[in-house]
Amino acid sequence: MNQVKNSFLKKKSEIIINRNVWLKAPDDIKSVLIVSDQENQSLKRKVEELLPSASVYHLFLREIKEDRSTGFYHTVHKTDFNLTGALKNDKLINLEKMSTELLLDLSSGSELLKYFVNRSVSSLKIGNINTTSPSYYDLLVQYEADLSKTVDNIYDKLIKLTQNASKQV
Repeated sequence: MNQVKNSFLKKKSEIIINRNVWLKAPDDIKSVLIVSDQENQSLKRKVEELLPSASVYHLFLREIKEDRSTGFYHTVHKTDFNLTGALKNDKLINLEKMSTELLLDLSSGSELLKYFVNRSVSSLKIGNINTTSPSYYDLLVQYEADLSKTVDNIYDKLIKLTQNASKQV
């Protein structure tokens, strides 16, 4: 039964979503979605410090069936999908429809999280350079073992890219 569900989920996560890619200066970013394997409040705070004008949402895996996430935190479990891989959790359906300006995928590649990364309509998606699904992302970055350093590295790259873009205009 799980194999059937996983097969449908994988097919749905491979559907190409049409979206526009925009590179904004970090100070202009208003919404961010962090995708990670587990809850990491210090990582969320780090992004909030670097991007103070942004609303920061956090999506991560949960081990129990019941969704107890609140506020800007969202969790996903295999029971949030029906047998055909359709999402049935209302909070996650709203998250999937939400348009964010930046998606930071700091996860290790769970199929459940890949579904959201691919289906997100974020203006800019950043992932690990060693990913098995590079087509999901607009920018690939080398990740550090310490995710806080990775976030700093991403922030520095965004600063440099937007400075270079403004010089060419």
